[in-house]
Amino acid sequence: MKAIILKKAGGVEELSVEEIEKPIPSAKAVLIKTASVGINPIEIKTRKGNRFTEKLLADKPSILGWDLCGTVVEKGKEVKDFSLNDNVFGMINFPDFGKTYAEYVVAKPEDLVKLPQNLNKNEAGGIPLAALTAYQALKYEGKLTEKSRVLIHAAGGGVGHFGVQFAKHFGAEVIATASAEKSEFLKSLGVDKHVDYKKTNFEEEVANVDVVFDLIGGDYIDRSLKTLKKGGIIICIPTATNDGVEEKAAAKGCKGVAFKVKPTKKDLEEISILLKSEKVKPHISERYDFSEIKKAHQSIEKGNTKGKIVITF
Repeated sequence: MKAIILKKAGGVEELSVEEIEKPIPSAKAVLIKTASVGINPIEIKTRKGNRFTEKLLADKPSILGWDLCGTVVEKGKEVKDFSLNDNVFGMINFPDFGKTYAEYVVAKPEDLVKLPQNLNKNEAGGIPLAALTAYQALKYEGKLTEKSRVLIHAAGGGVGHFGVQFAKHFGAEVIATASAEKSEFLKSLGVDKHVDYKKTNFEEEVANVDVVFDLIGGDYIDRSLKTLKKGGIIICIPTATNDGVEEKAAAKGCKGVAFKVKPTKKDLEEISILLKSEKVKPHISERYDFSEIKKAHQSIEKGNTKGKIVITF
């Protein structure tokens, strides 16, 4: 089978399409023929070098990726949840290695749900990690209700555009920061107020929010705390830039959360129901063939992605 191998930490030139042995599922696993795979910022950081990189490079074959959509082509004898030819999607083996940048992927049934028929399997690989991150953060940490006001940074991106839709589903008022180019896109998602971060300091225009969903970190933490109500919650995602969010929030009489997504089948099933009803819709802005993986990574690195980028096999 074909797979995208990371040769060593570095630039996109370290990604190589190679022919390797097809994996064999255990009695408790399934083999998926990959249709699409989401490209996430965490994979860019792992390729360049982060806390995952050394372990991945030691775990041969060194294949990036956690997101996946595809078709069950083999199953272990103990697998009851799925049948051959089922289309499925999920976040595979997180936070260990999913190795989804490959033509075939072994997965545990608990990491998968059946794909709603209204979704395109050549795009749905872009959903799991981003959608689970937004859903879990806003439901369990933000505890959003119809009385909540939430500020979402980088609202037009992968996690952000799901965050907007889940927040609206929970009944919240949504204020979003993003570039002016994404204004109409955000309006289509249901955003109540858009702040162009390039023209306006958001903390001068936004106040009295219950929850900040921060997908940027760094100085955005201090700036966002100025917009929060006393007792409000700031949920900060990027692990490389969310240091100190708990302490900084506590000093302001608020709660800070350094959030990490968890692979939870129940949550993915709930997301699947919302996708099936089209109350939530994934936006795939770019689709690349797996042989164009370098272009896909470069596109994410430029920033300002609208929705998600996927590769197809």
